Amino acid sequence: MRAQAIYSVALLVLSLIGLGQANTIASCNSCYGINCQRTSLQAQEQKCADSLDYCVTIFDDSKVMYKGCSLEIPLTLRQRCESHSKGSSCFKCNSDRCNNVGAMDYACVQCDASKDANCAENASTLQPTRCVAPTGGNSYCYVKSSGSSTQRGCATTVAEQQSCLKDANCLLCSPGDIRGCNAVNISNNSNVGNRFIRFLR
Repeated sequence: MRAQAIYSVALLVLSLIGLGQANTIASCNSCYGINCQRTSLQAQEQKCADSLDYCVTIFDDSKVMYKGCSLEIPLTLRQRCESHSKGSSCFKCNSDRCNNVGAMDYACVQCDASKDANCAENASTLQPTRCVAPTGGNSYCYVKSSGSSTQRGCATTVAEQQSCLKDANCLLCSPGDIRGCNAVNISNNSNVGNRFIRFLR
């Protein structure tokens, strides 16, 4: 009898511990309006007031309009997260600081030829993945090729975008126009690559 009472108490304590862990307060990346484009403010964090709250990021195309707790969404933006239409402009997640991703339509091939042989000349076989939330007004994909080195990825800050534009071996394209647009082969003997260069320059 005493063993059963101890077992019951132990079970109750373990269930309370599990319940406490399941209802922890989320901590979200936080910004609103133009502050979402300021790189100096990217480390801001918001603790949600309710243990059932979750993190969100709200977009206008690729531009981030709001990051924070769902219950704190400004009324003017709330409808974007309540809409269940395809291509929603609201990203929802429920782990700490998980809301630093870009819009769903803005995905780029992200690879380095030194780690993945397909990156150089077979990038169309690689799956485009979502970029991090941009701090620039737009989100771009890039492909940079110099000698035997090829890198592909996201250019989400103004500094990254300007750096690529200044580099003769780096090209930008908009994933909003073509998903994974940086998968094209840009080697000198490729017609696709040459058309891509003329299109961007």
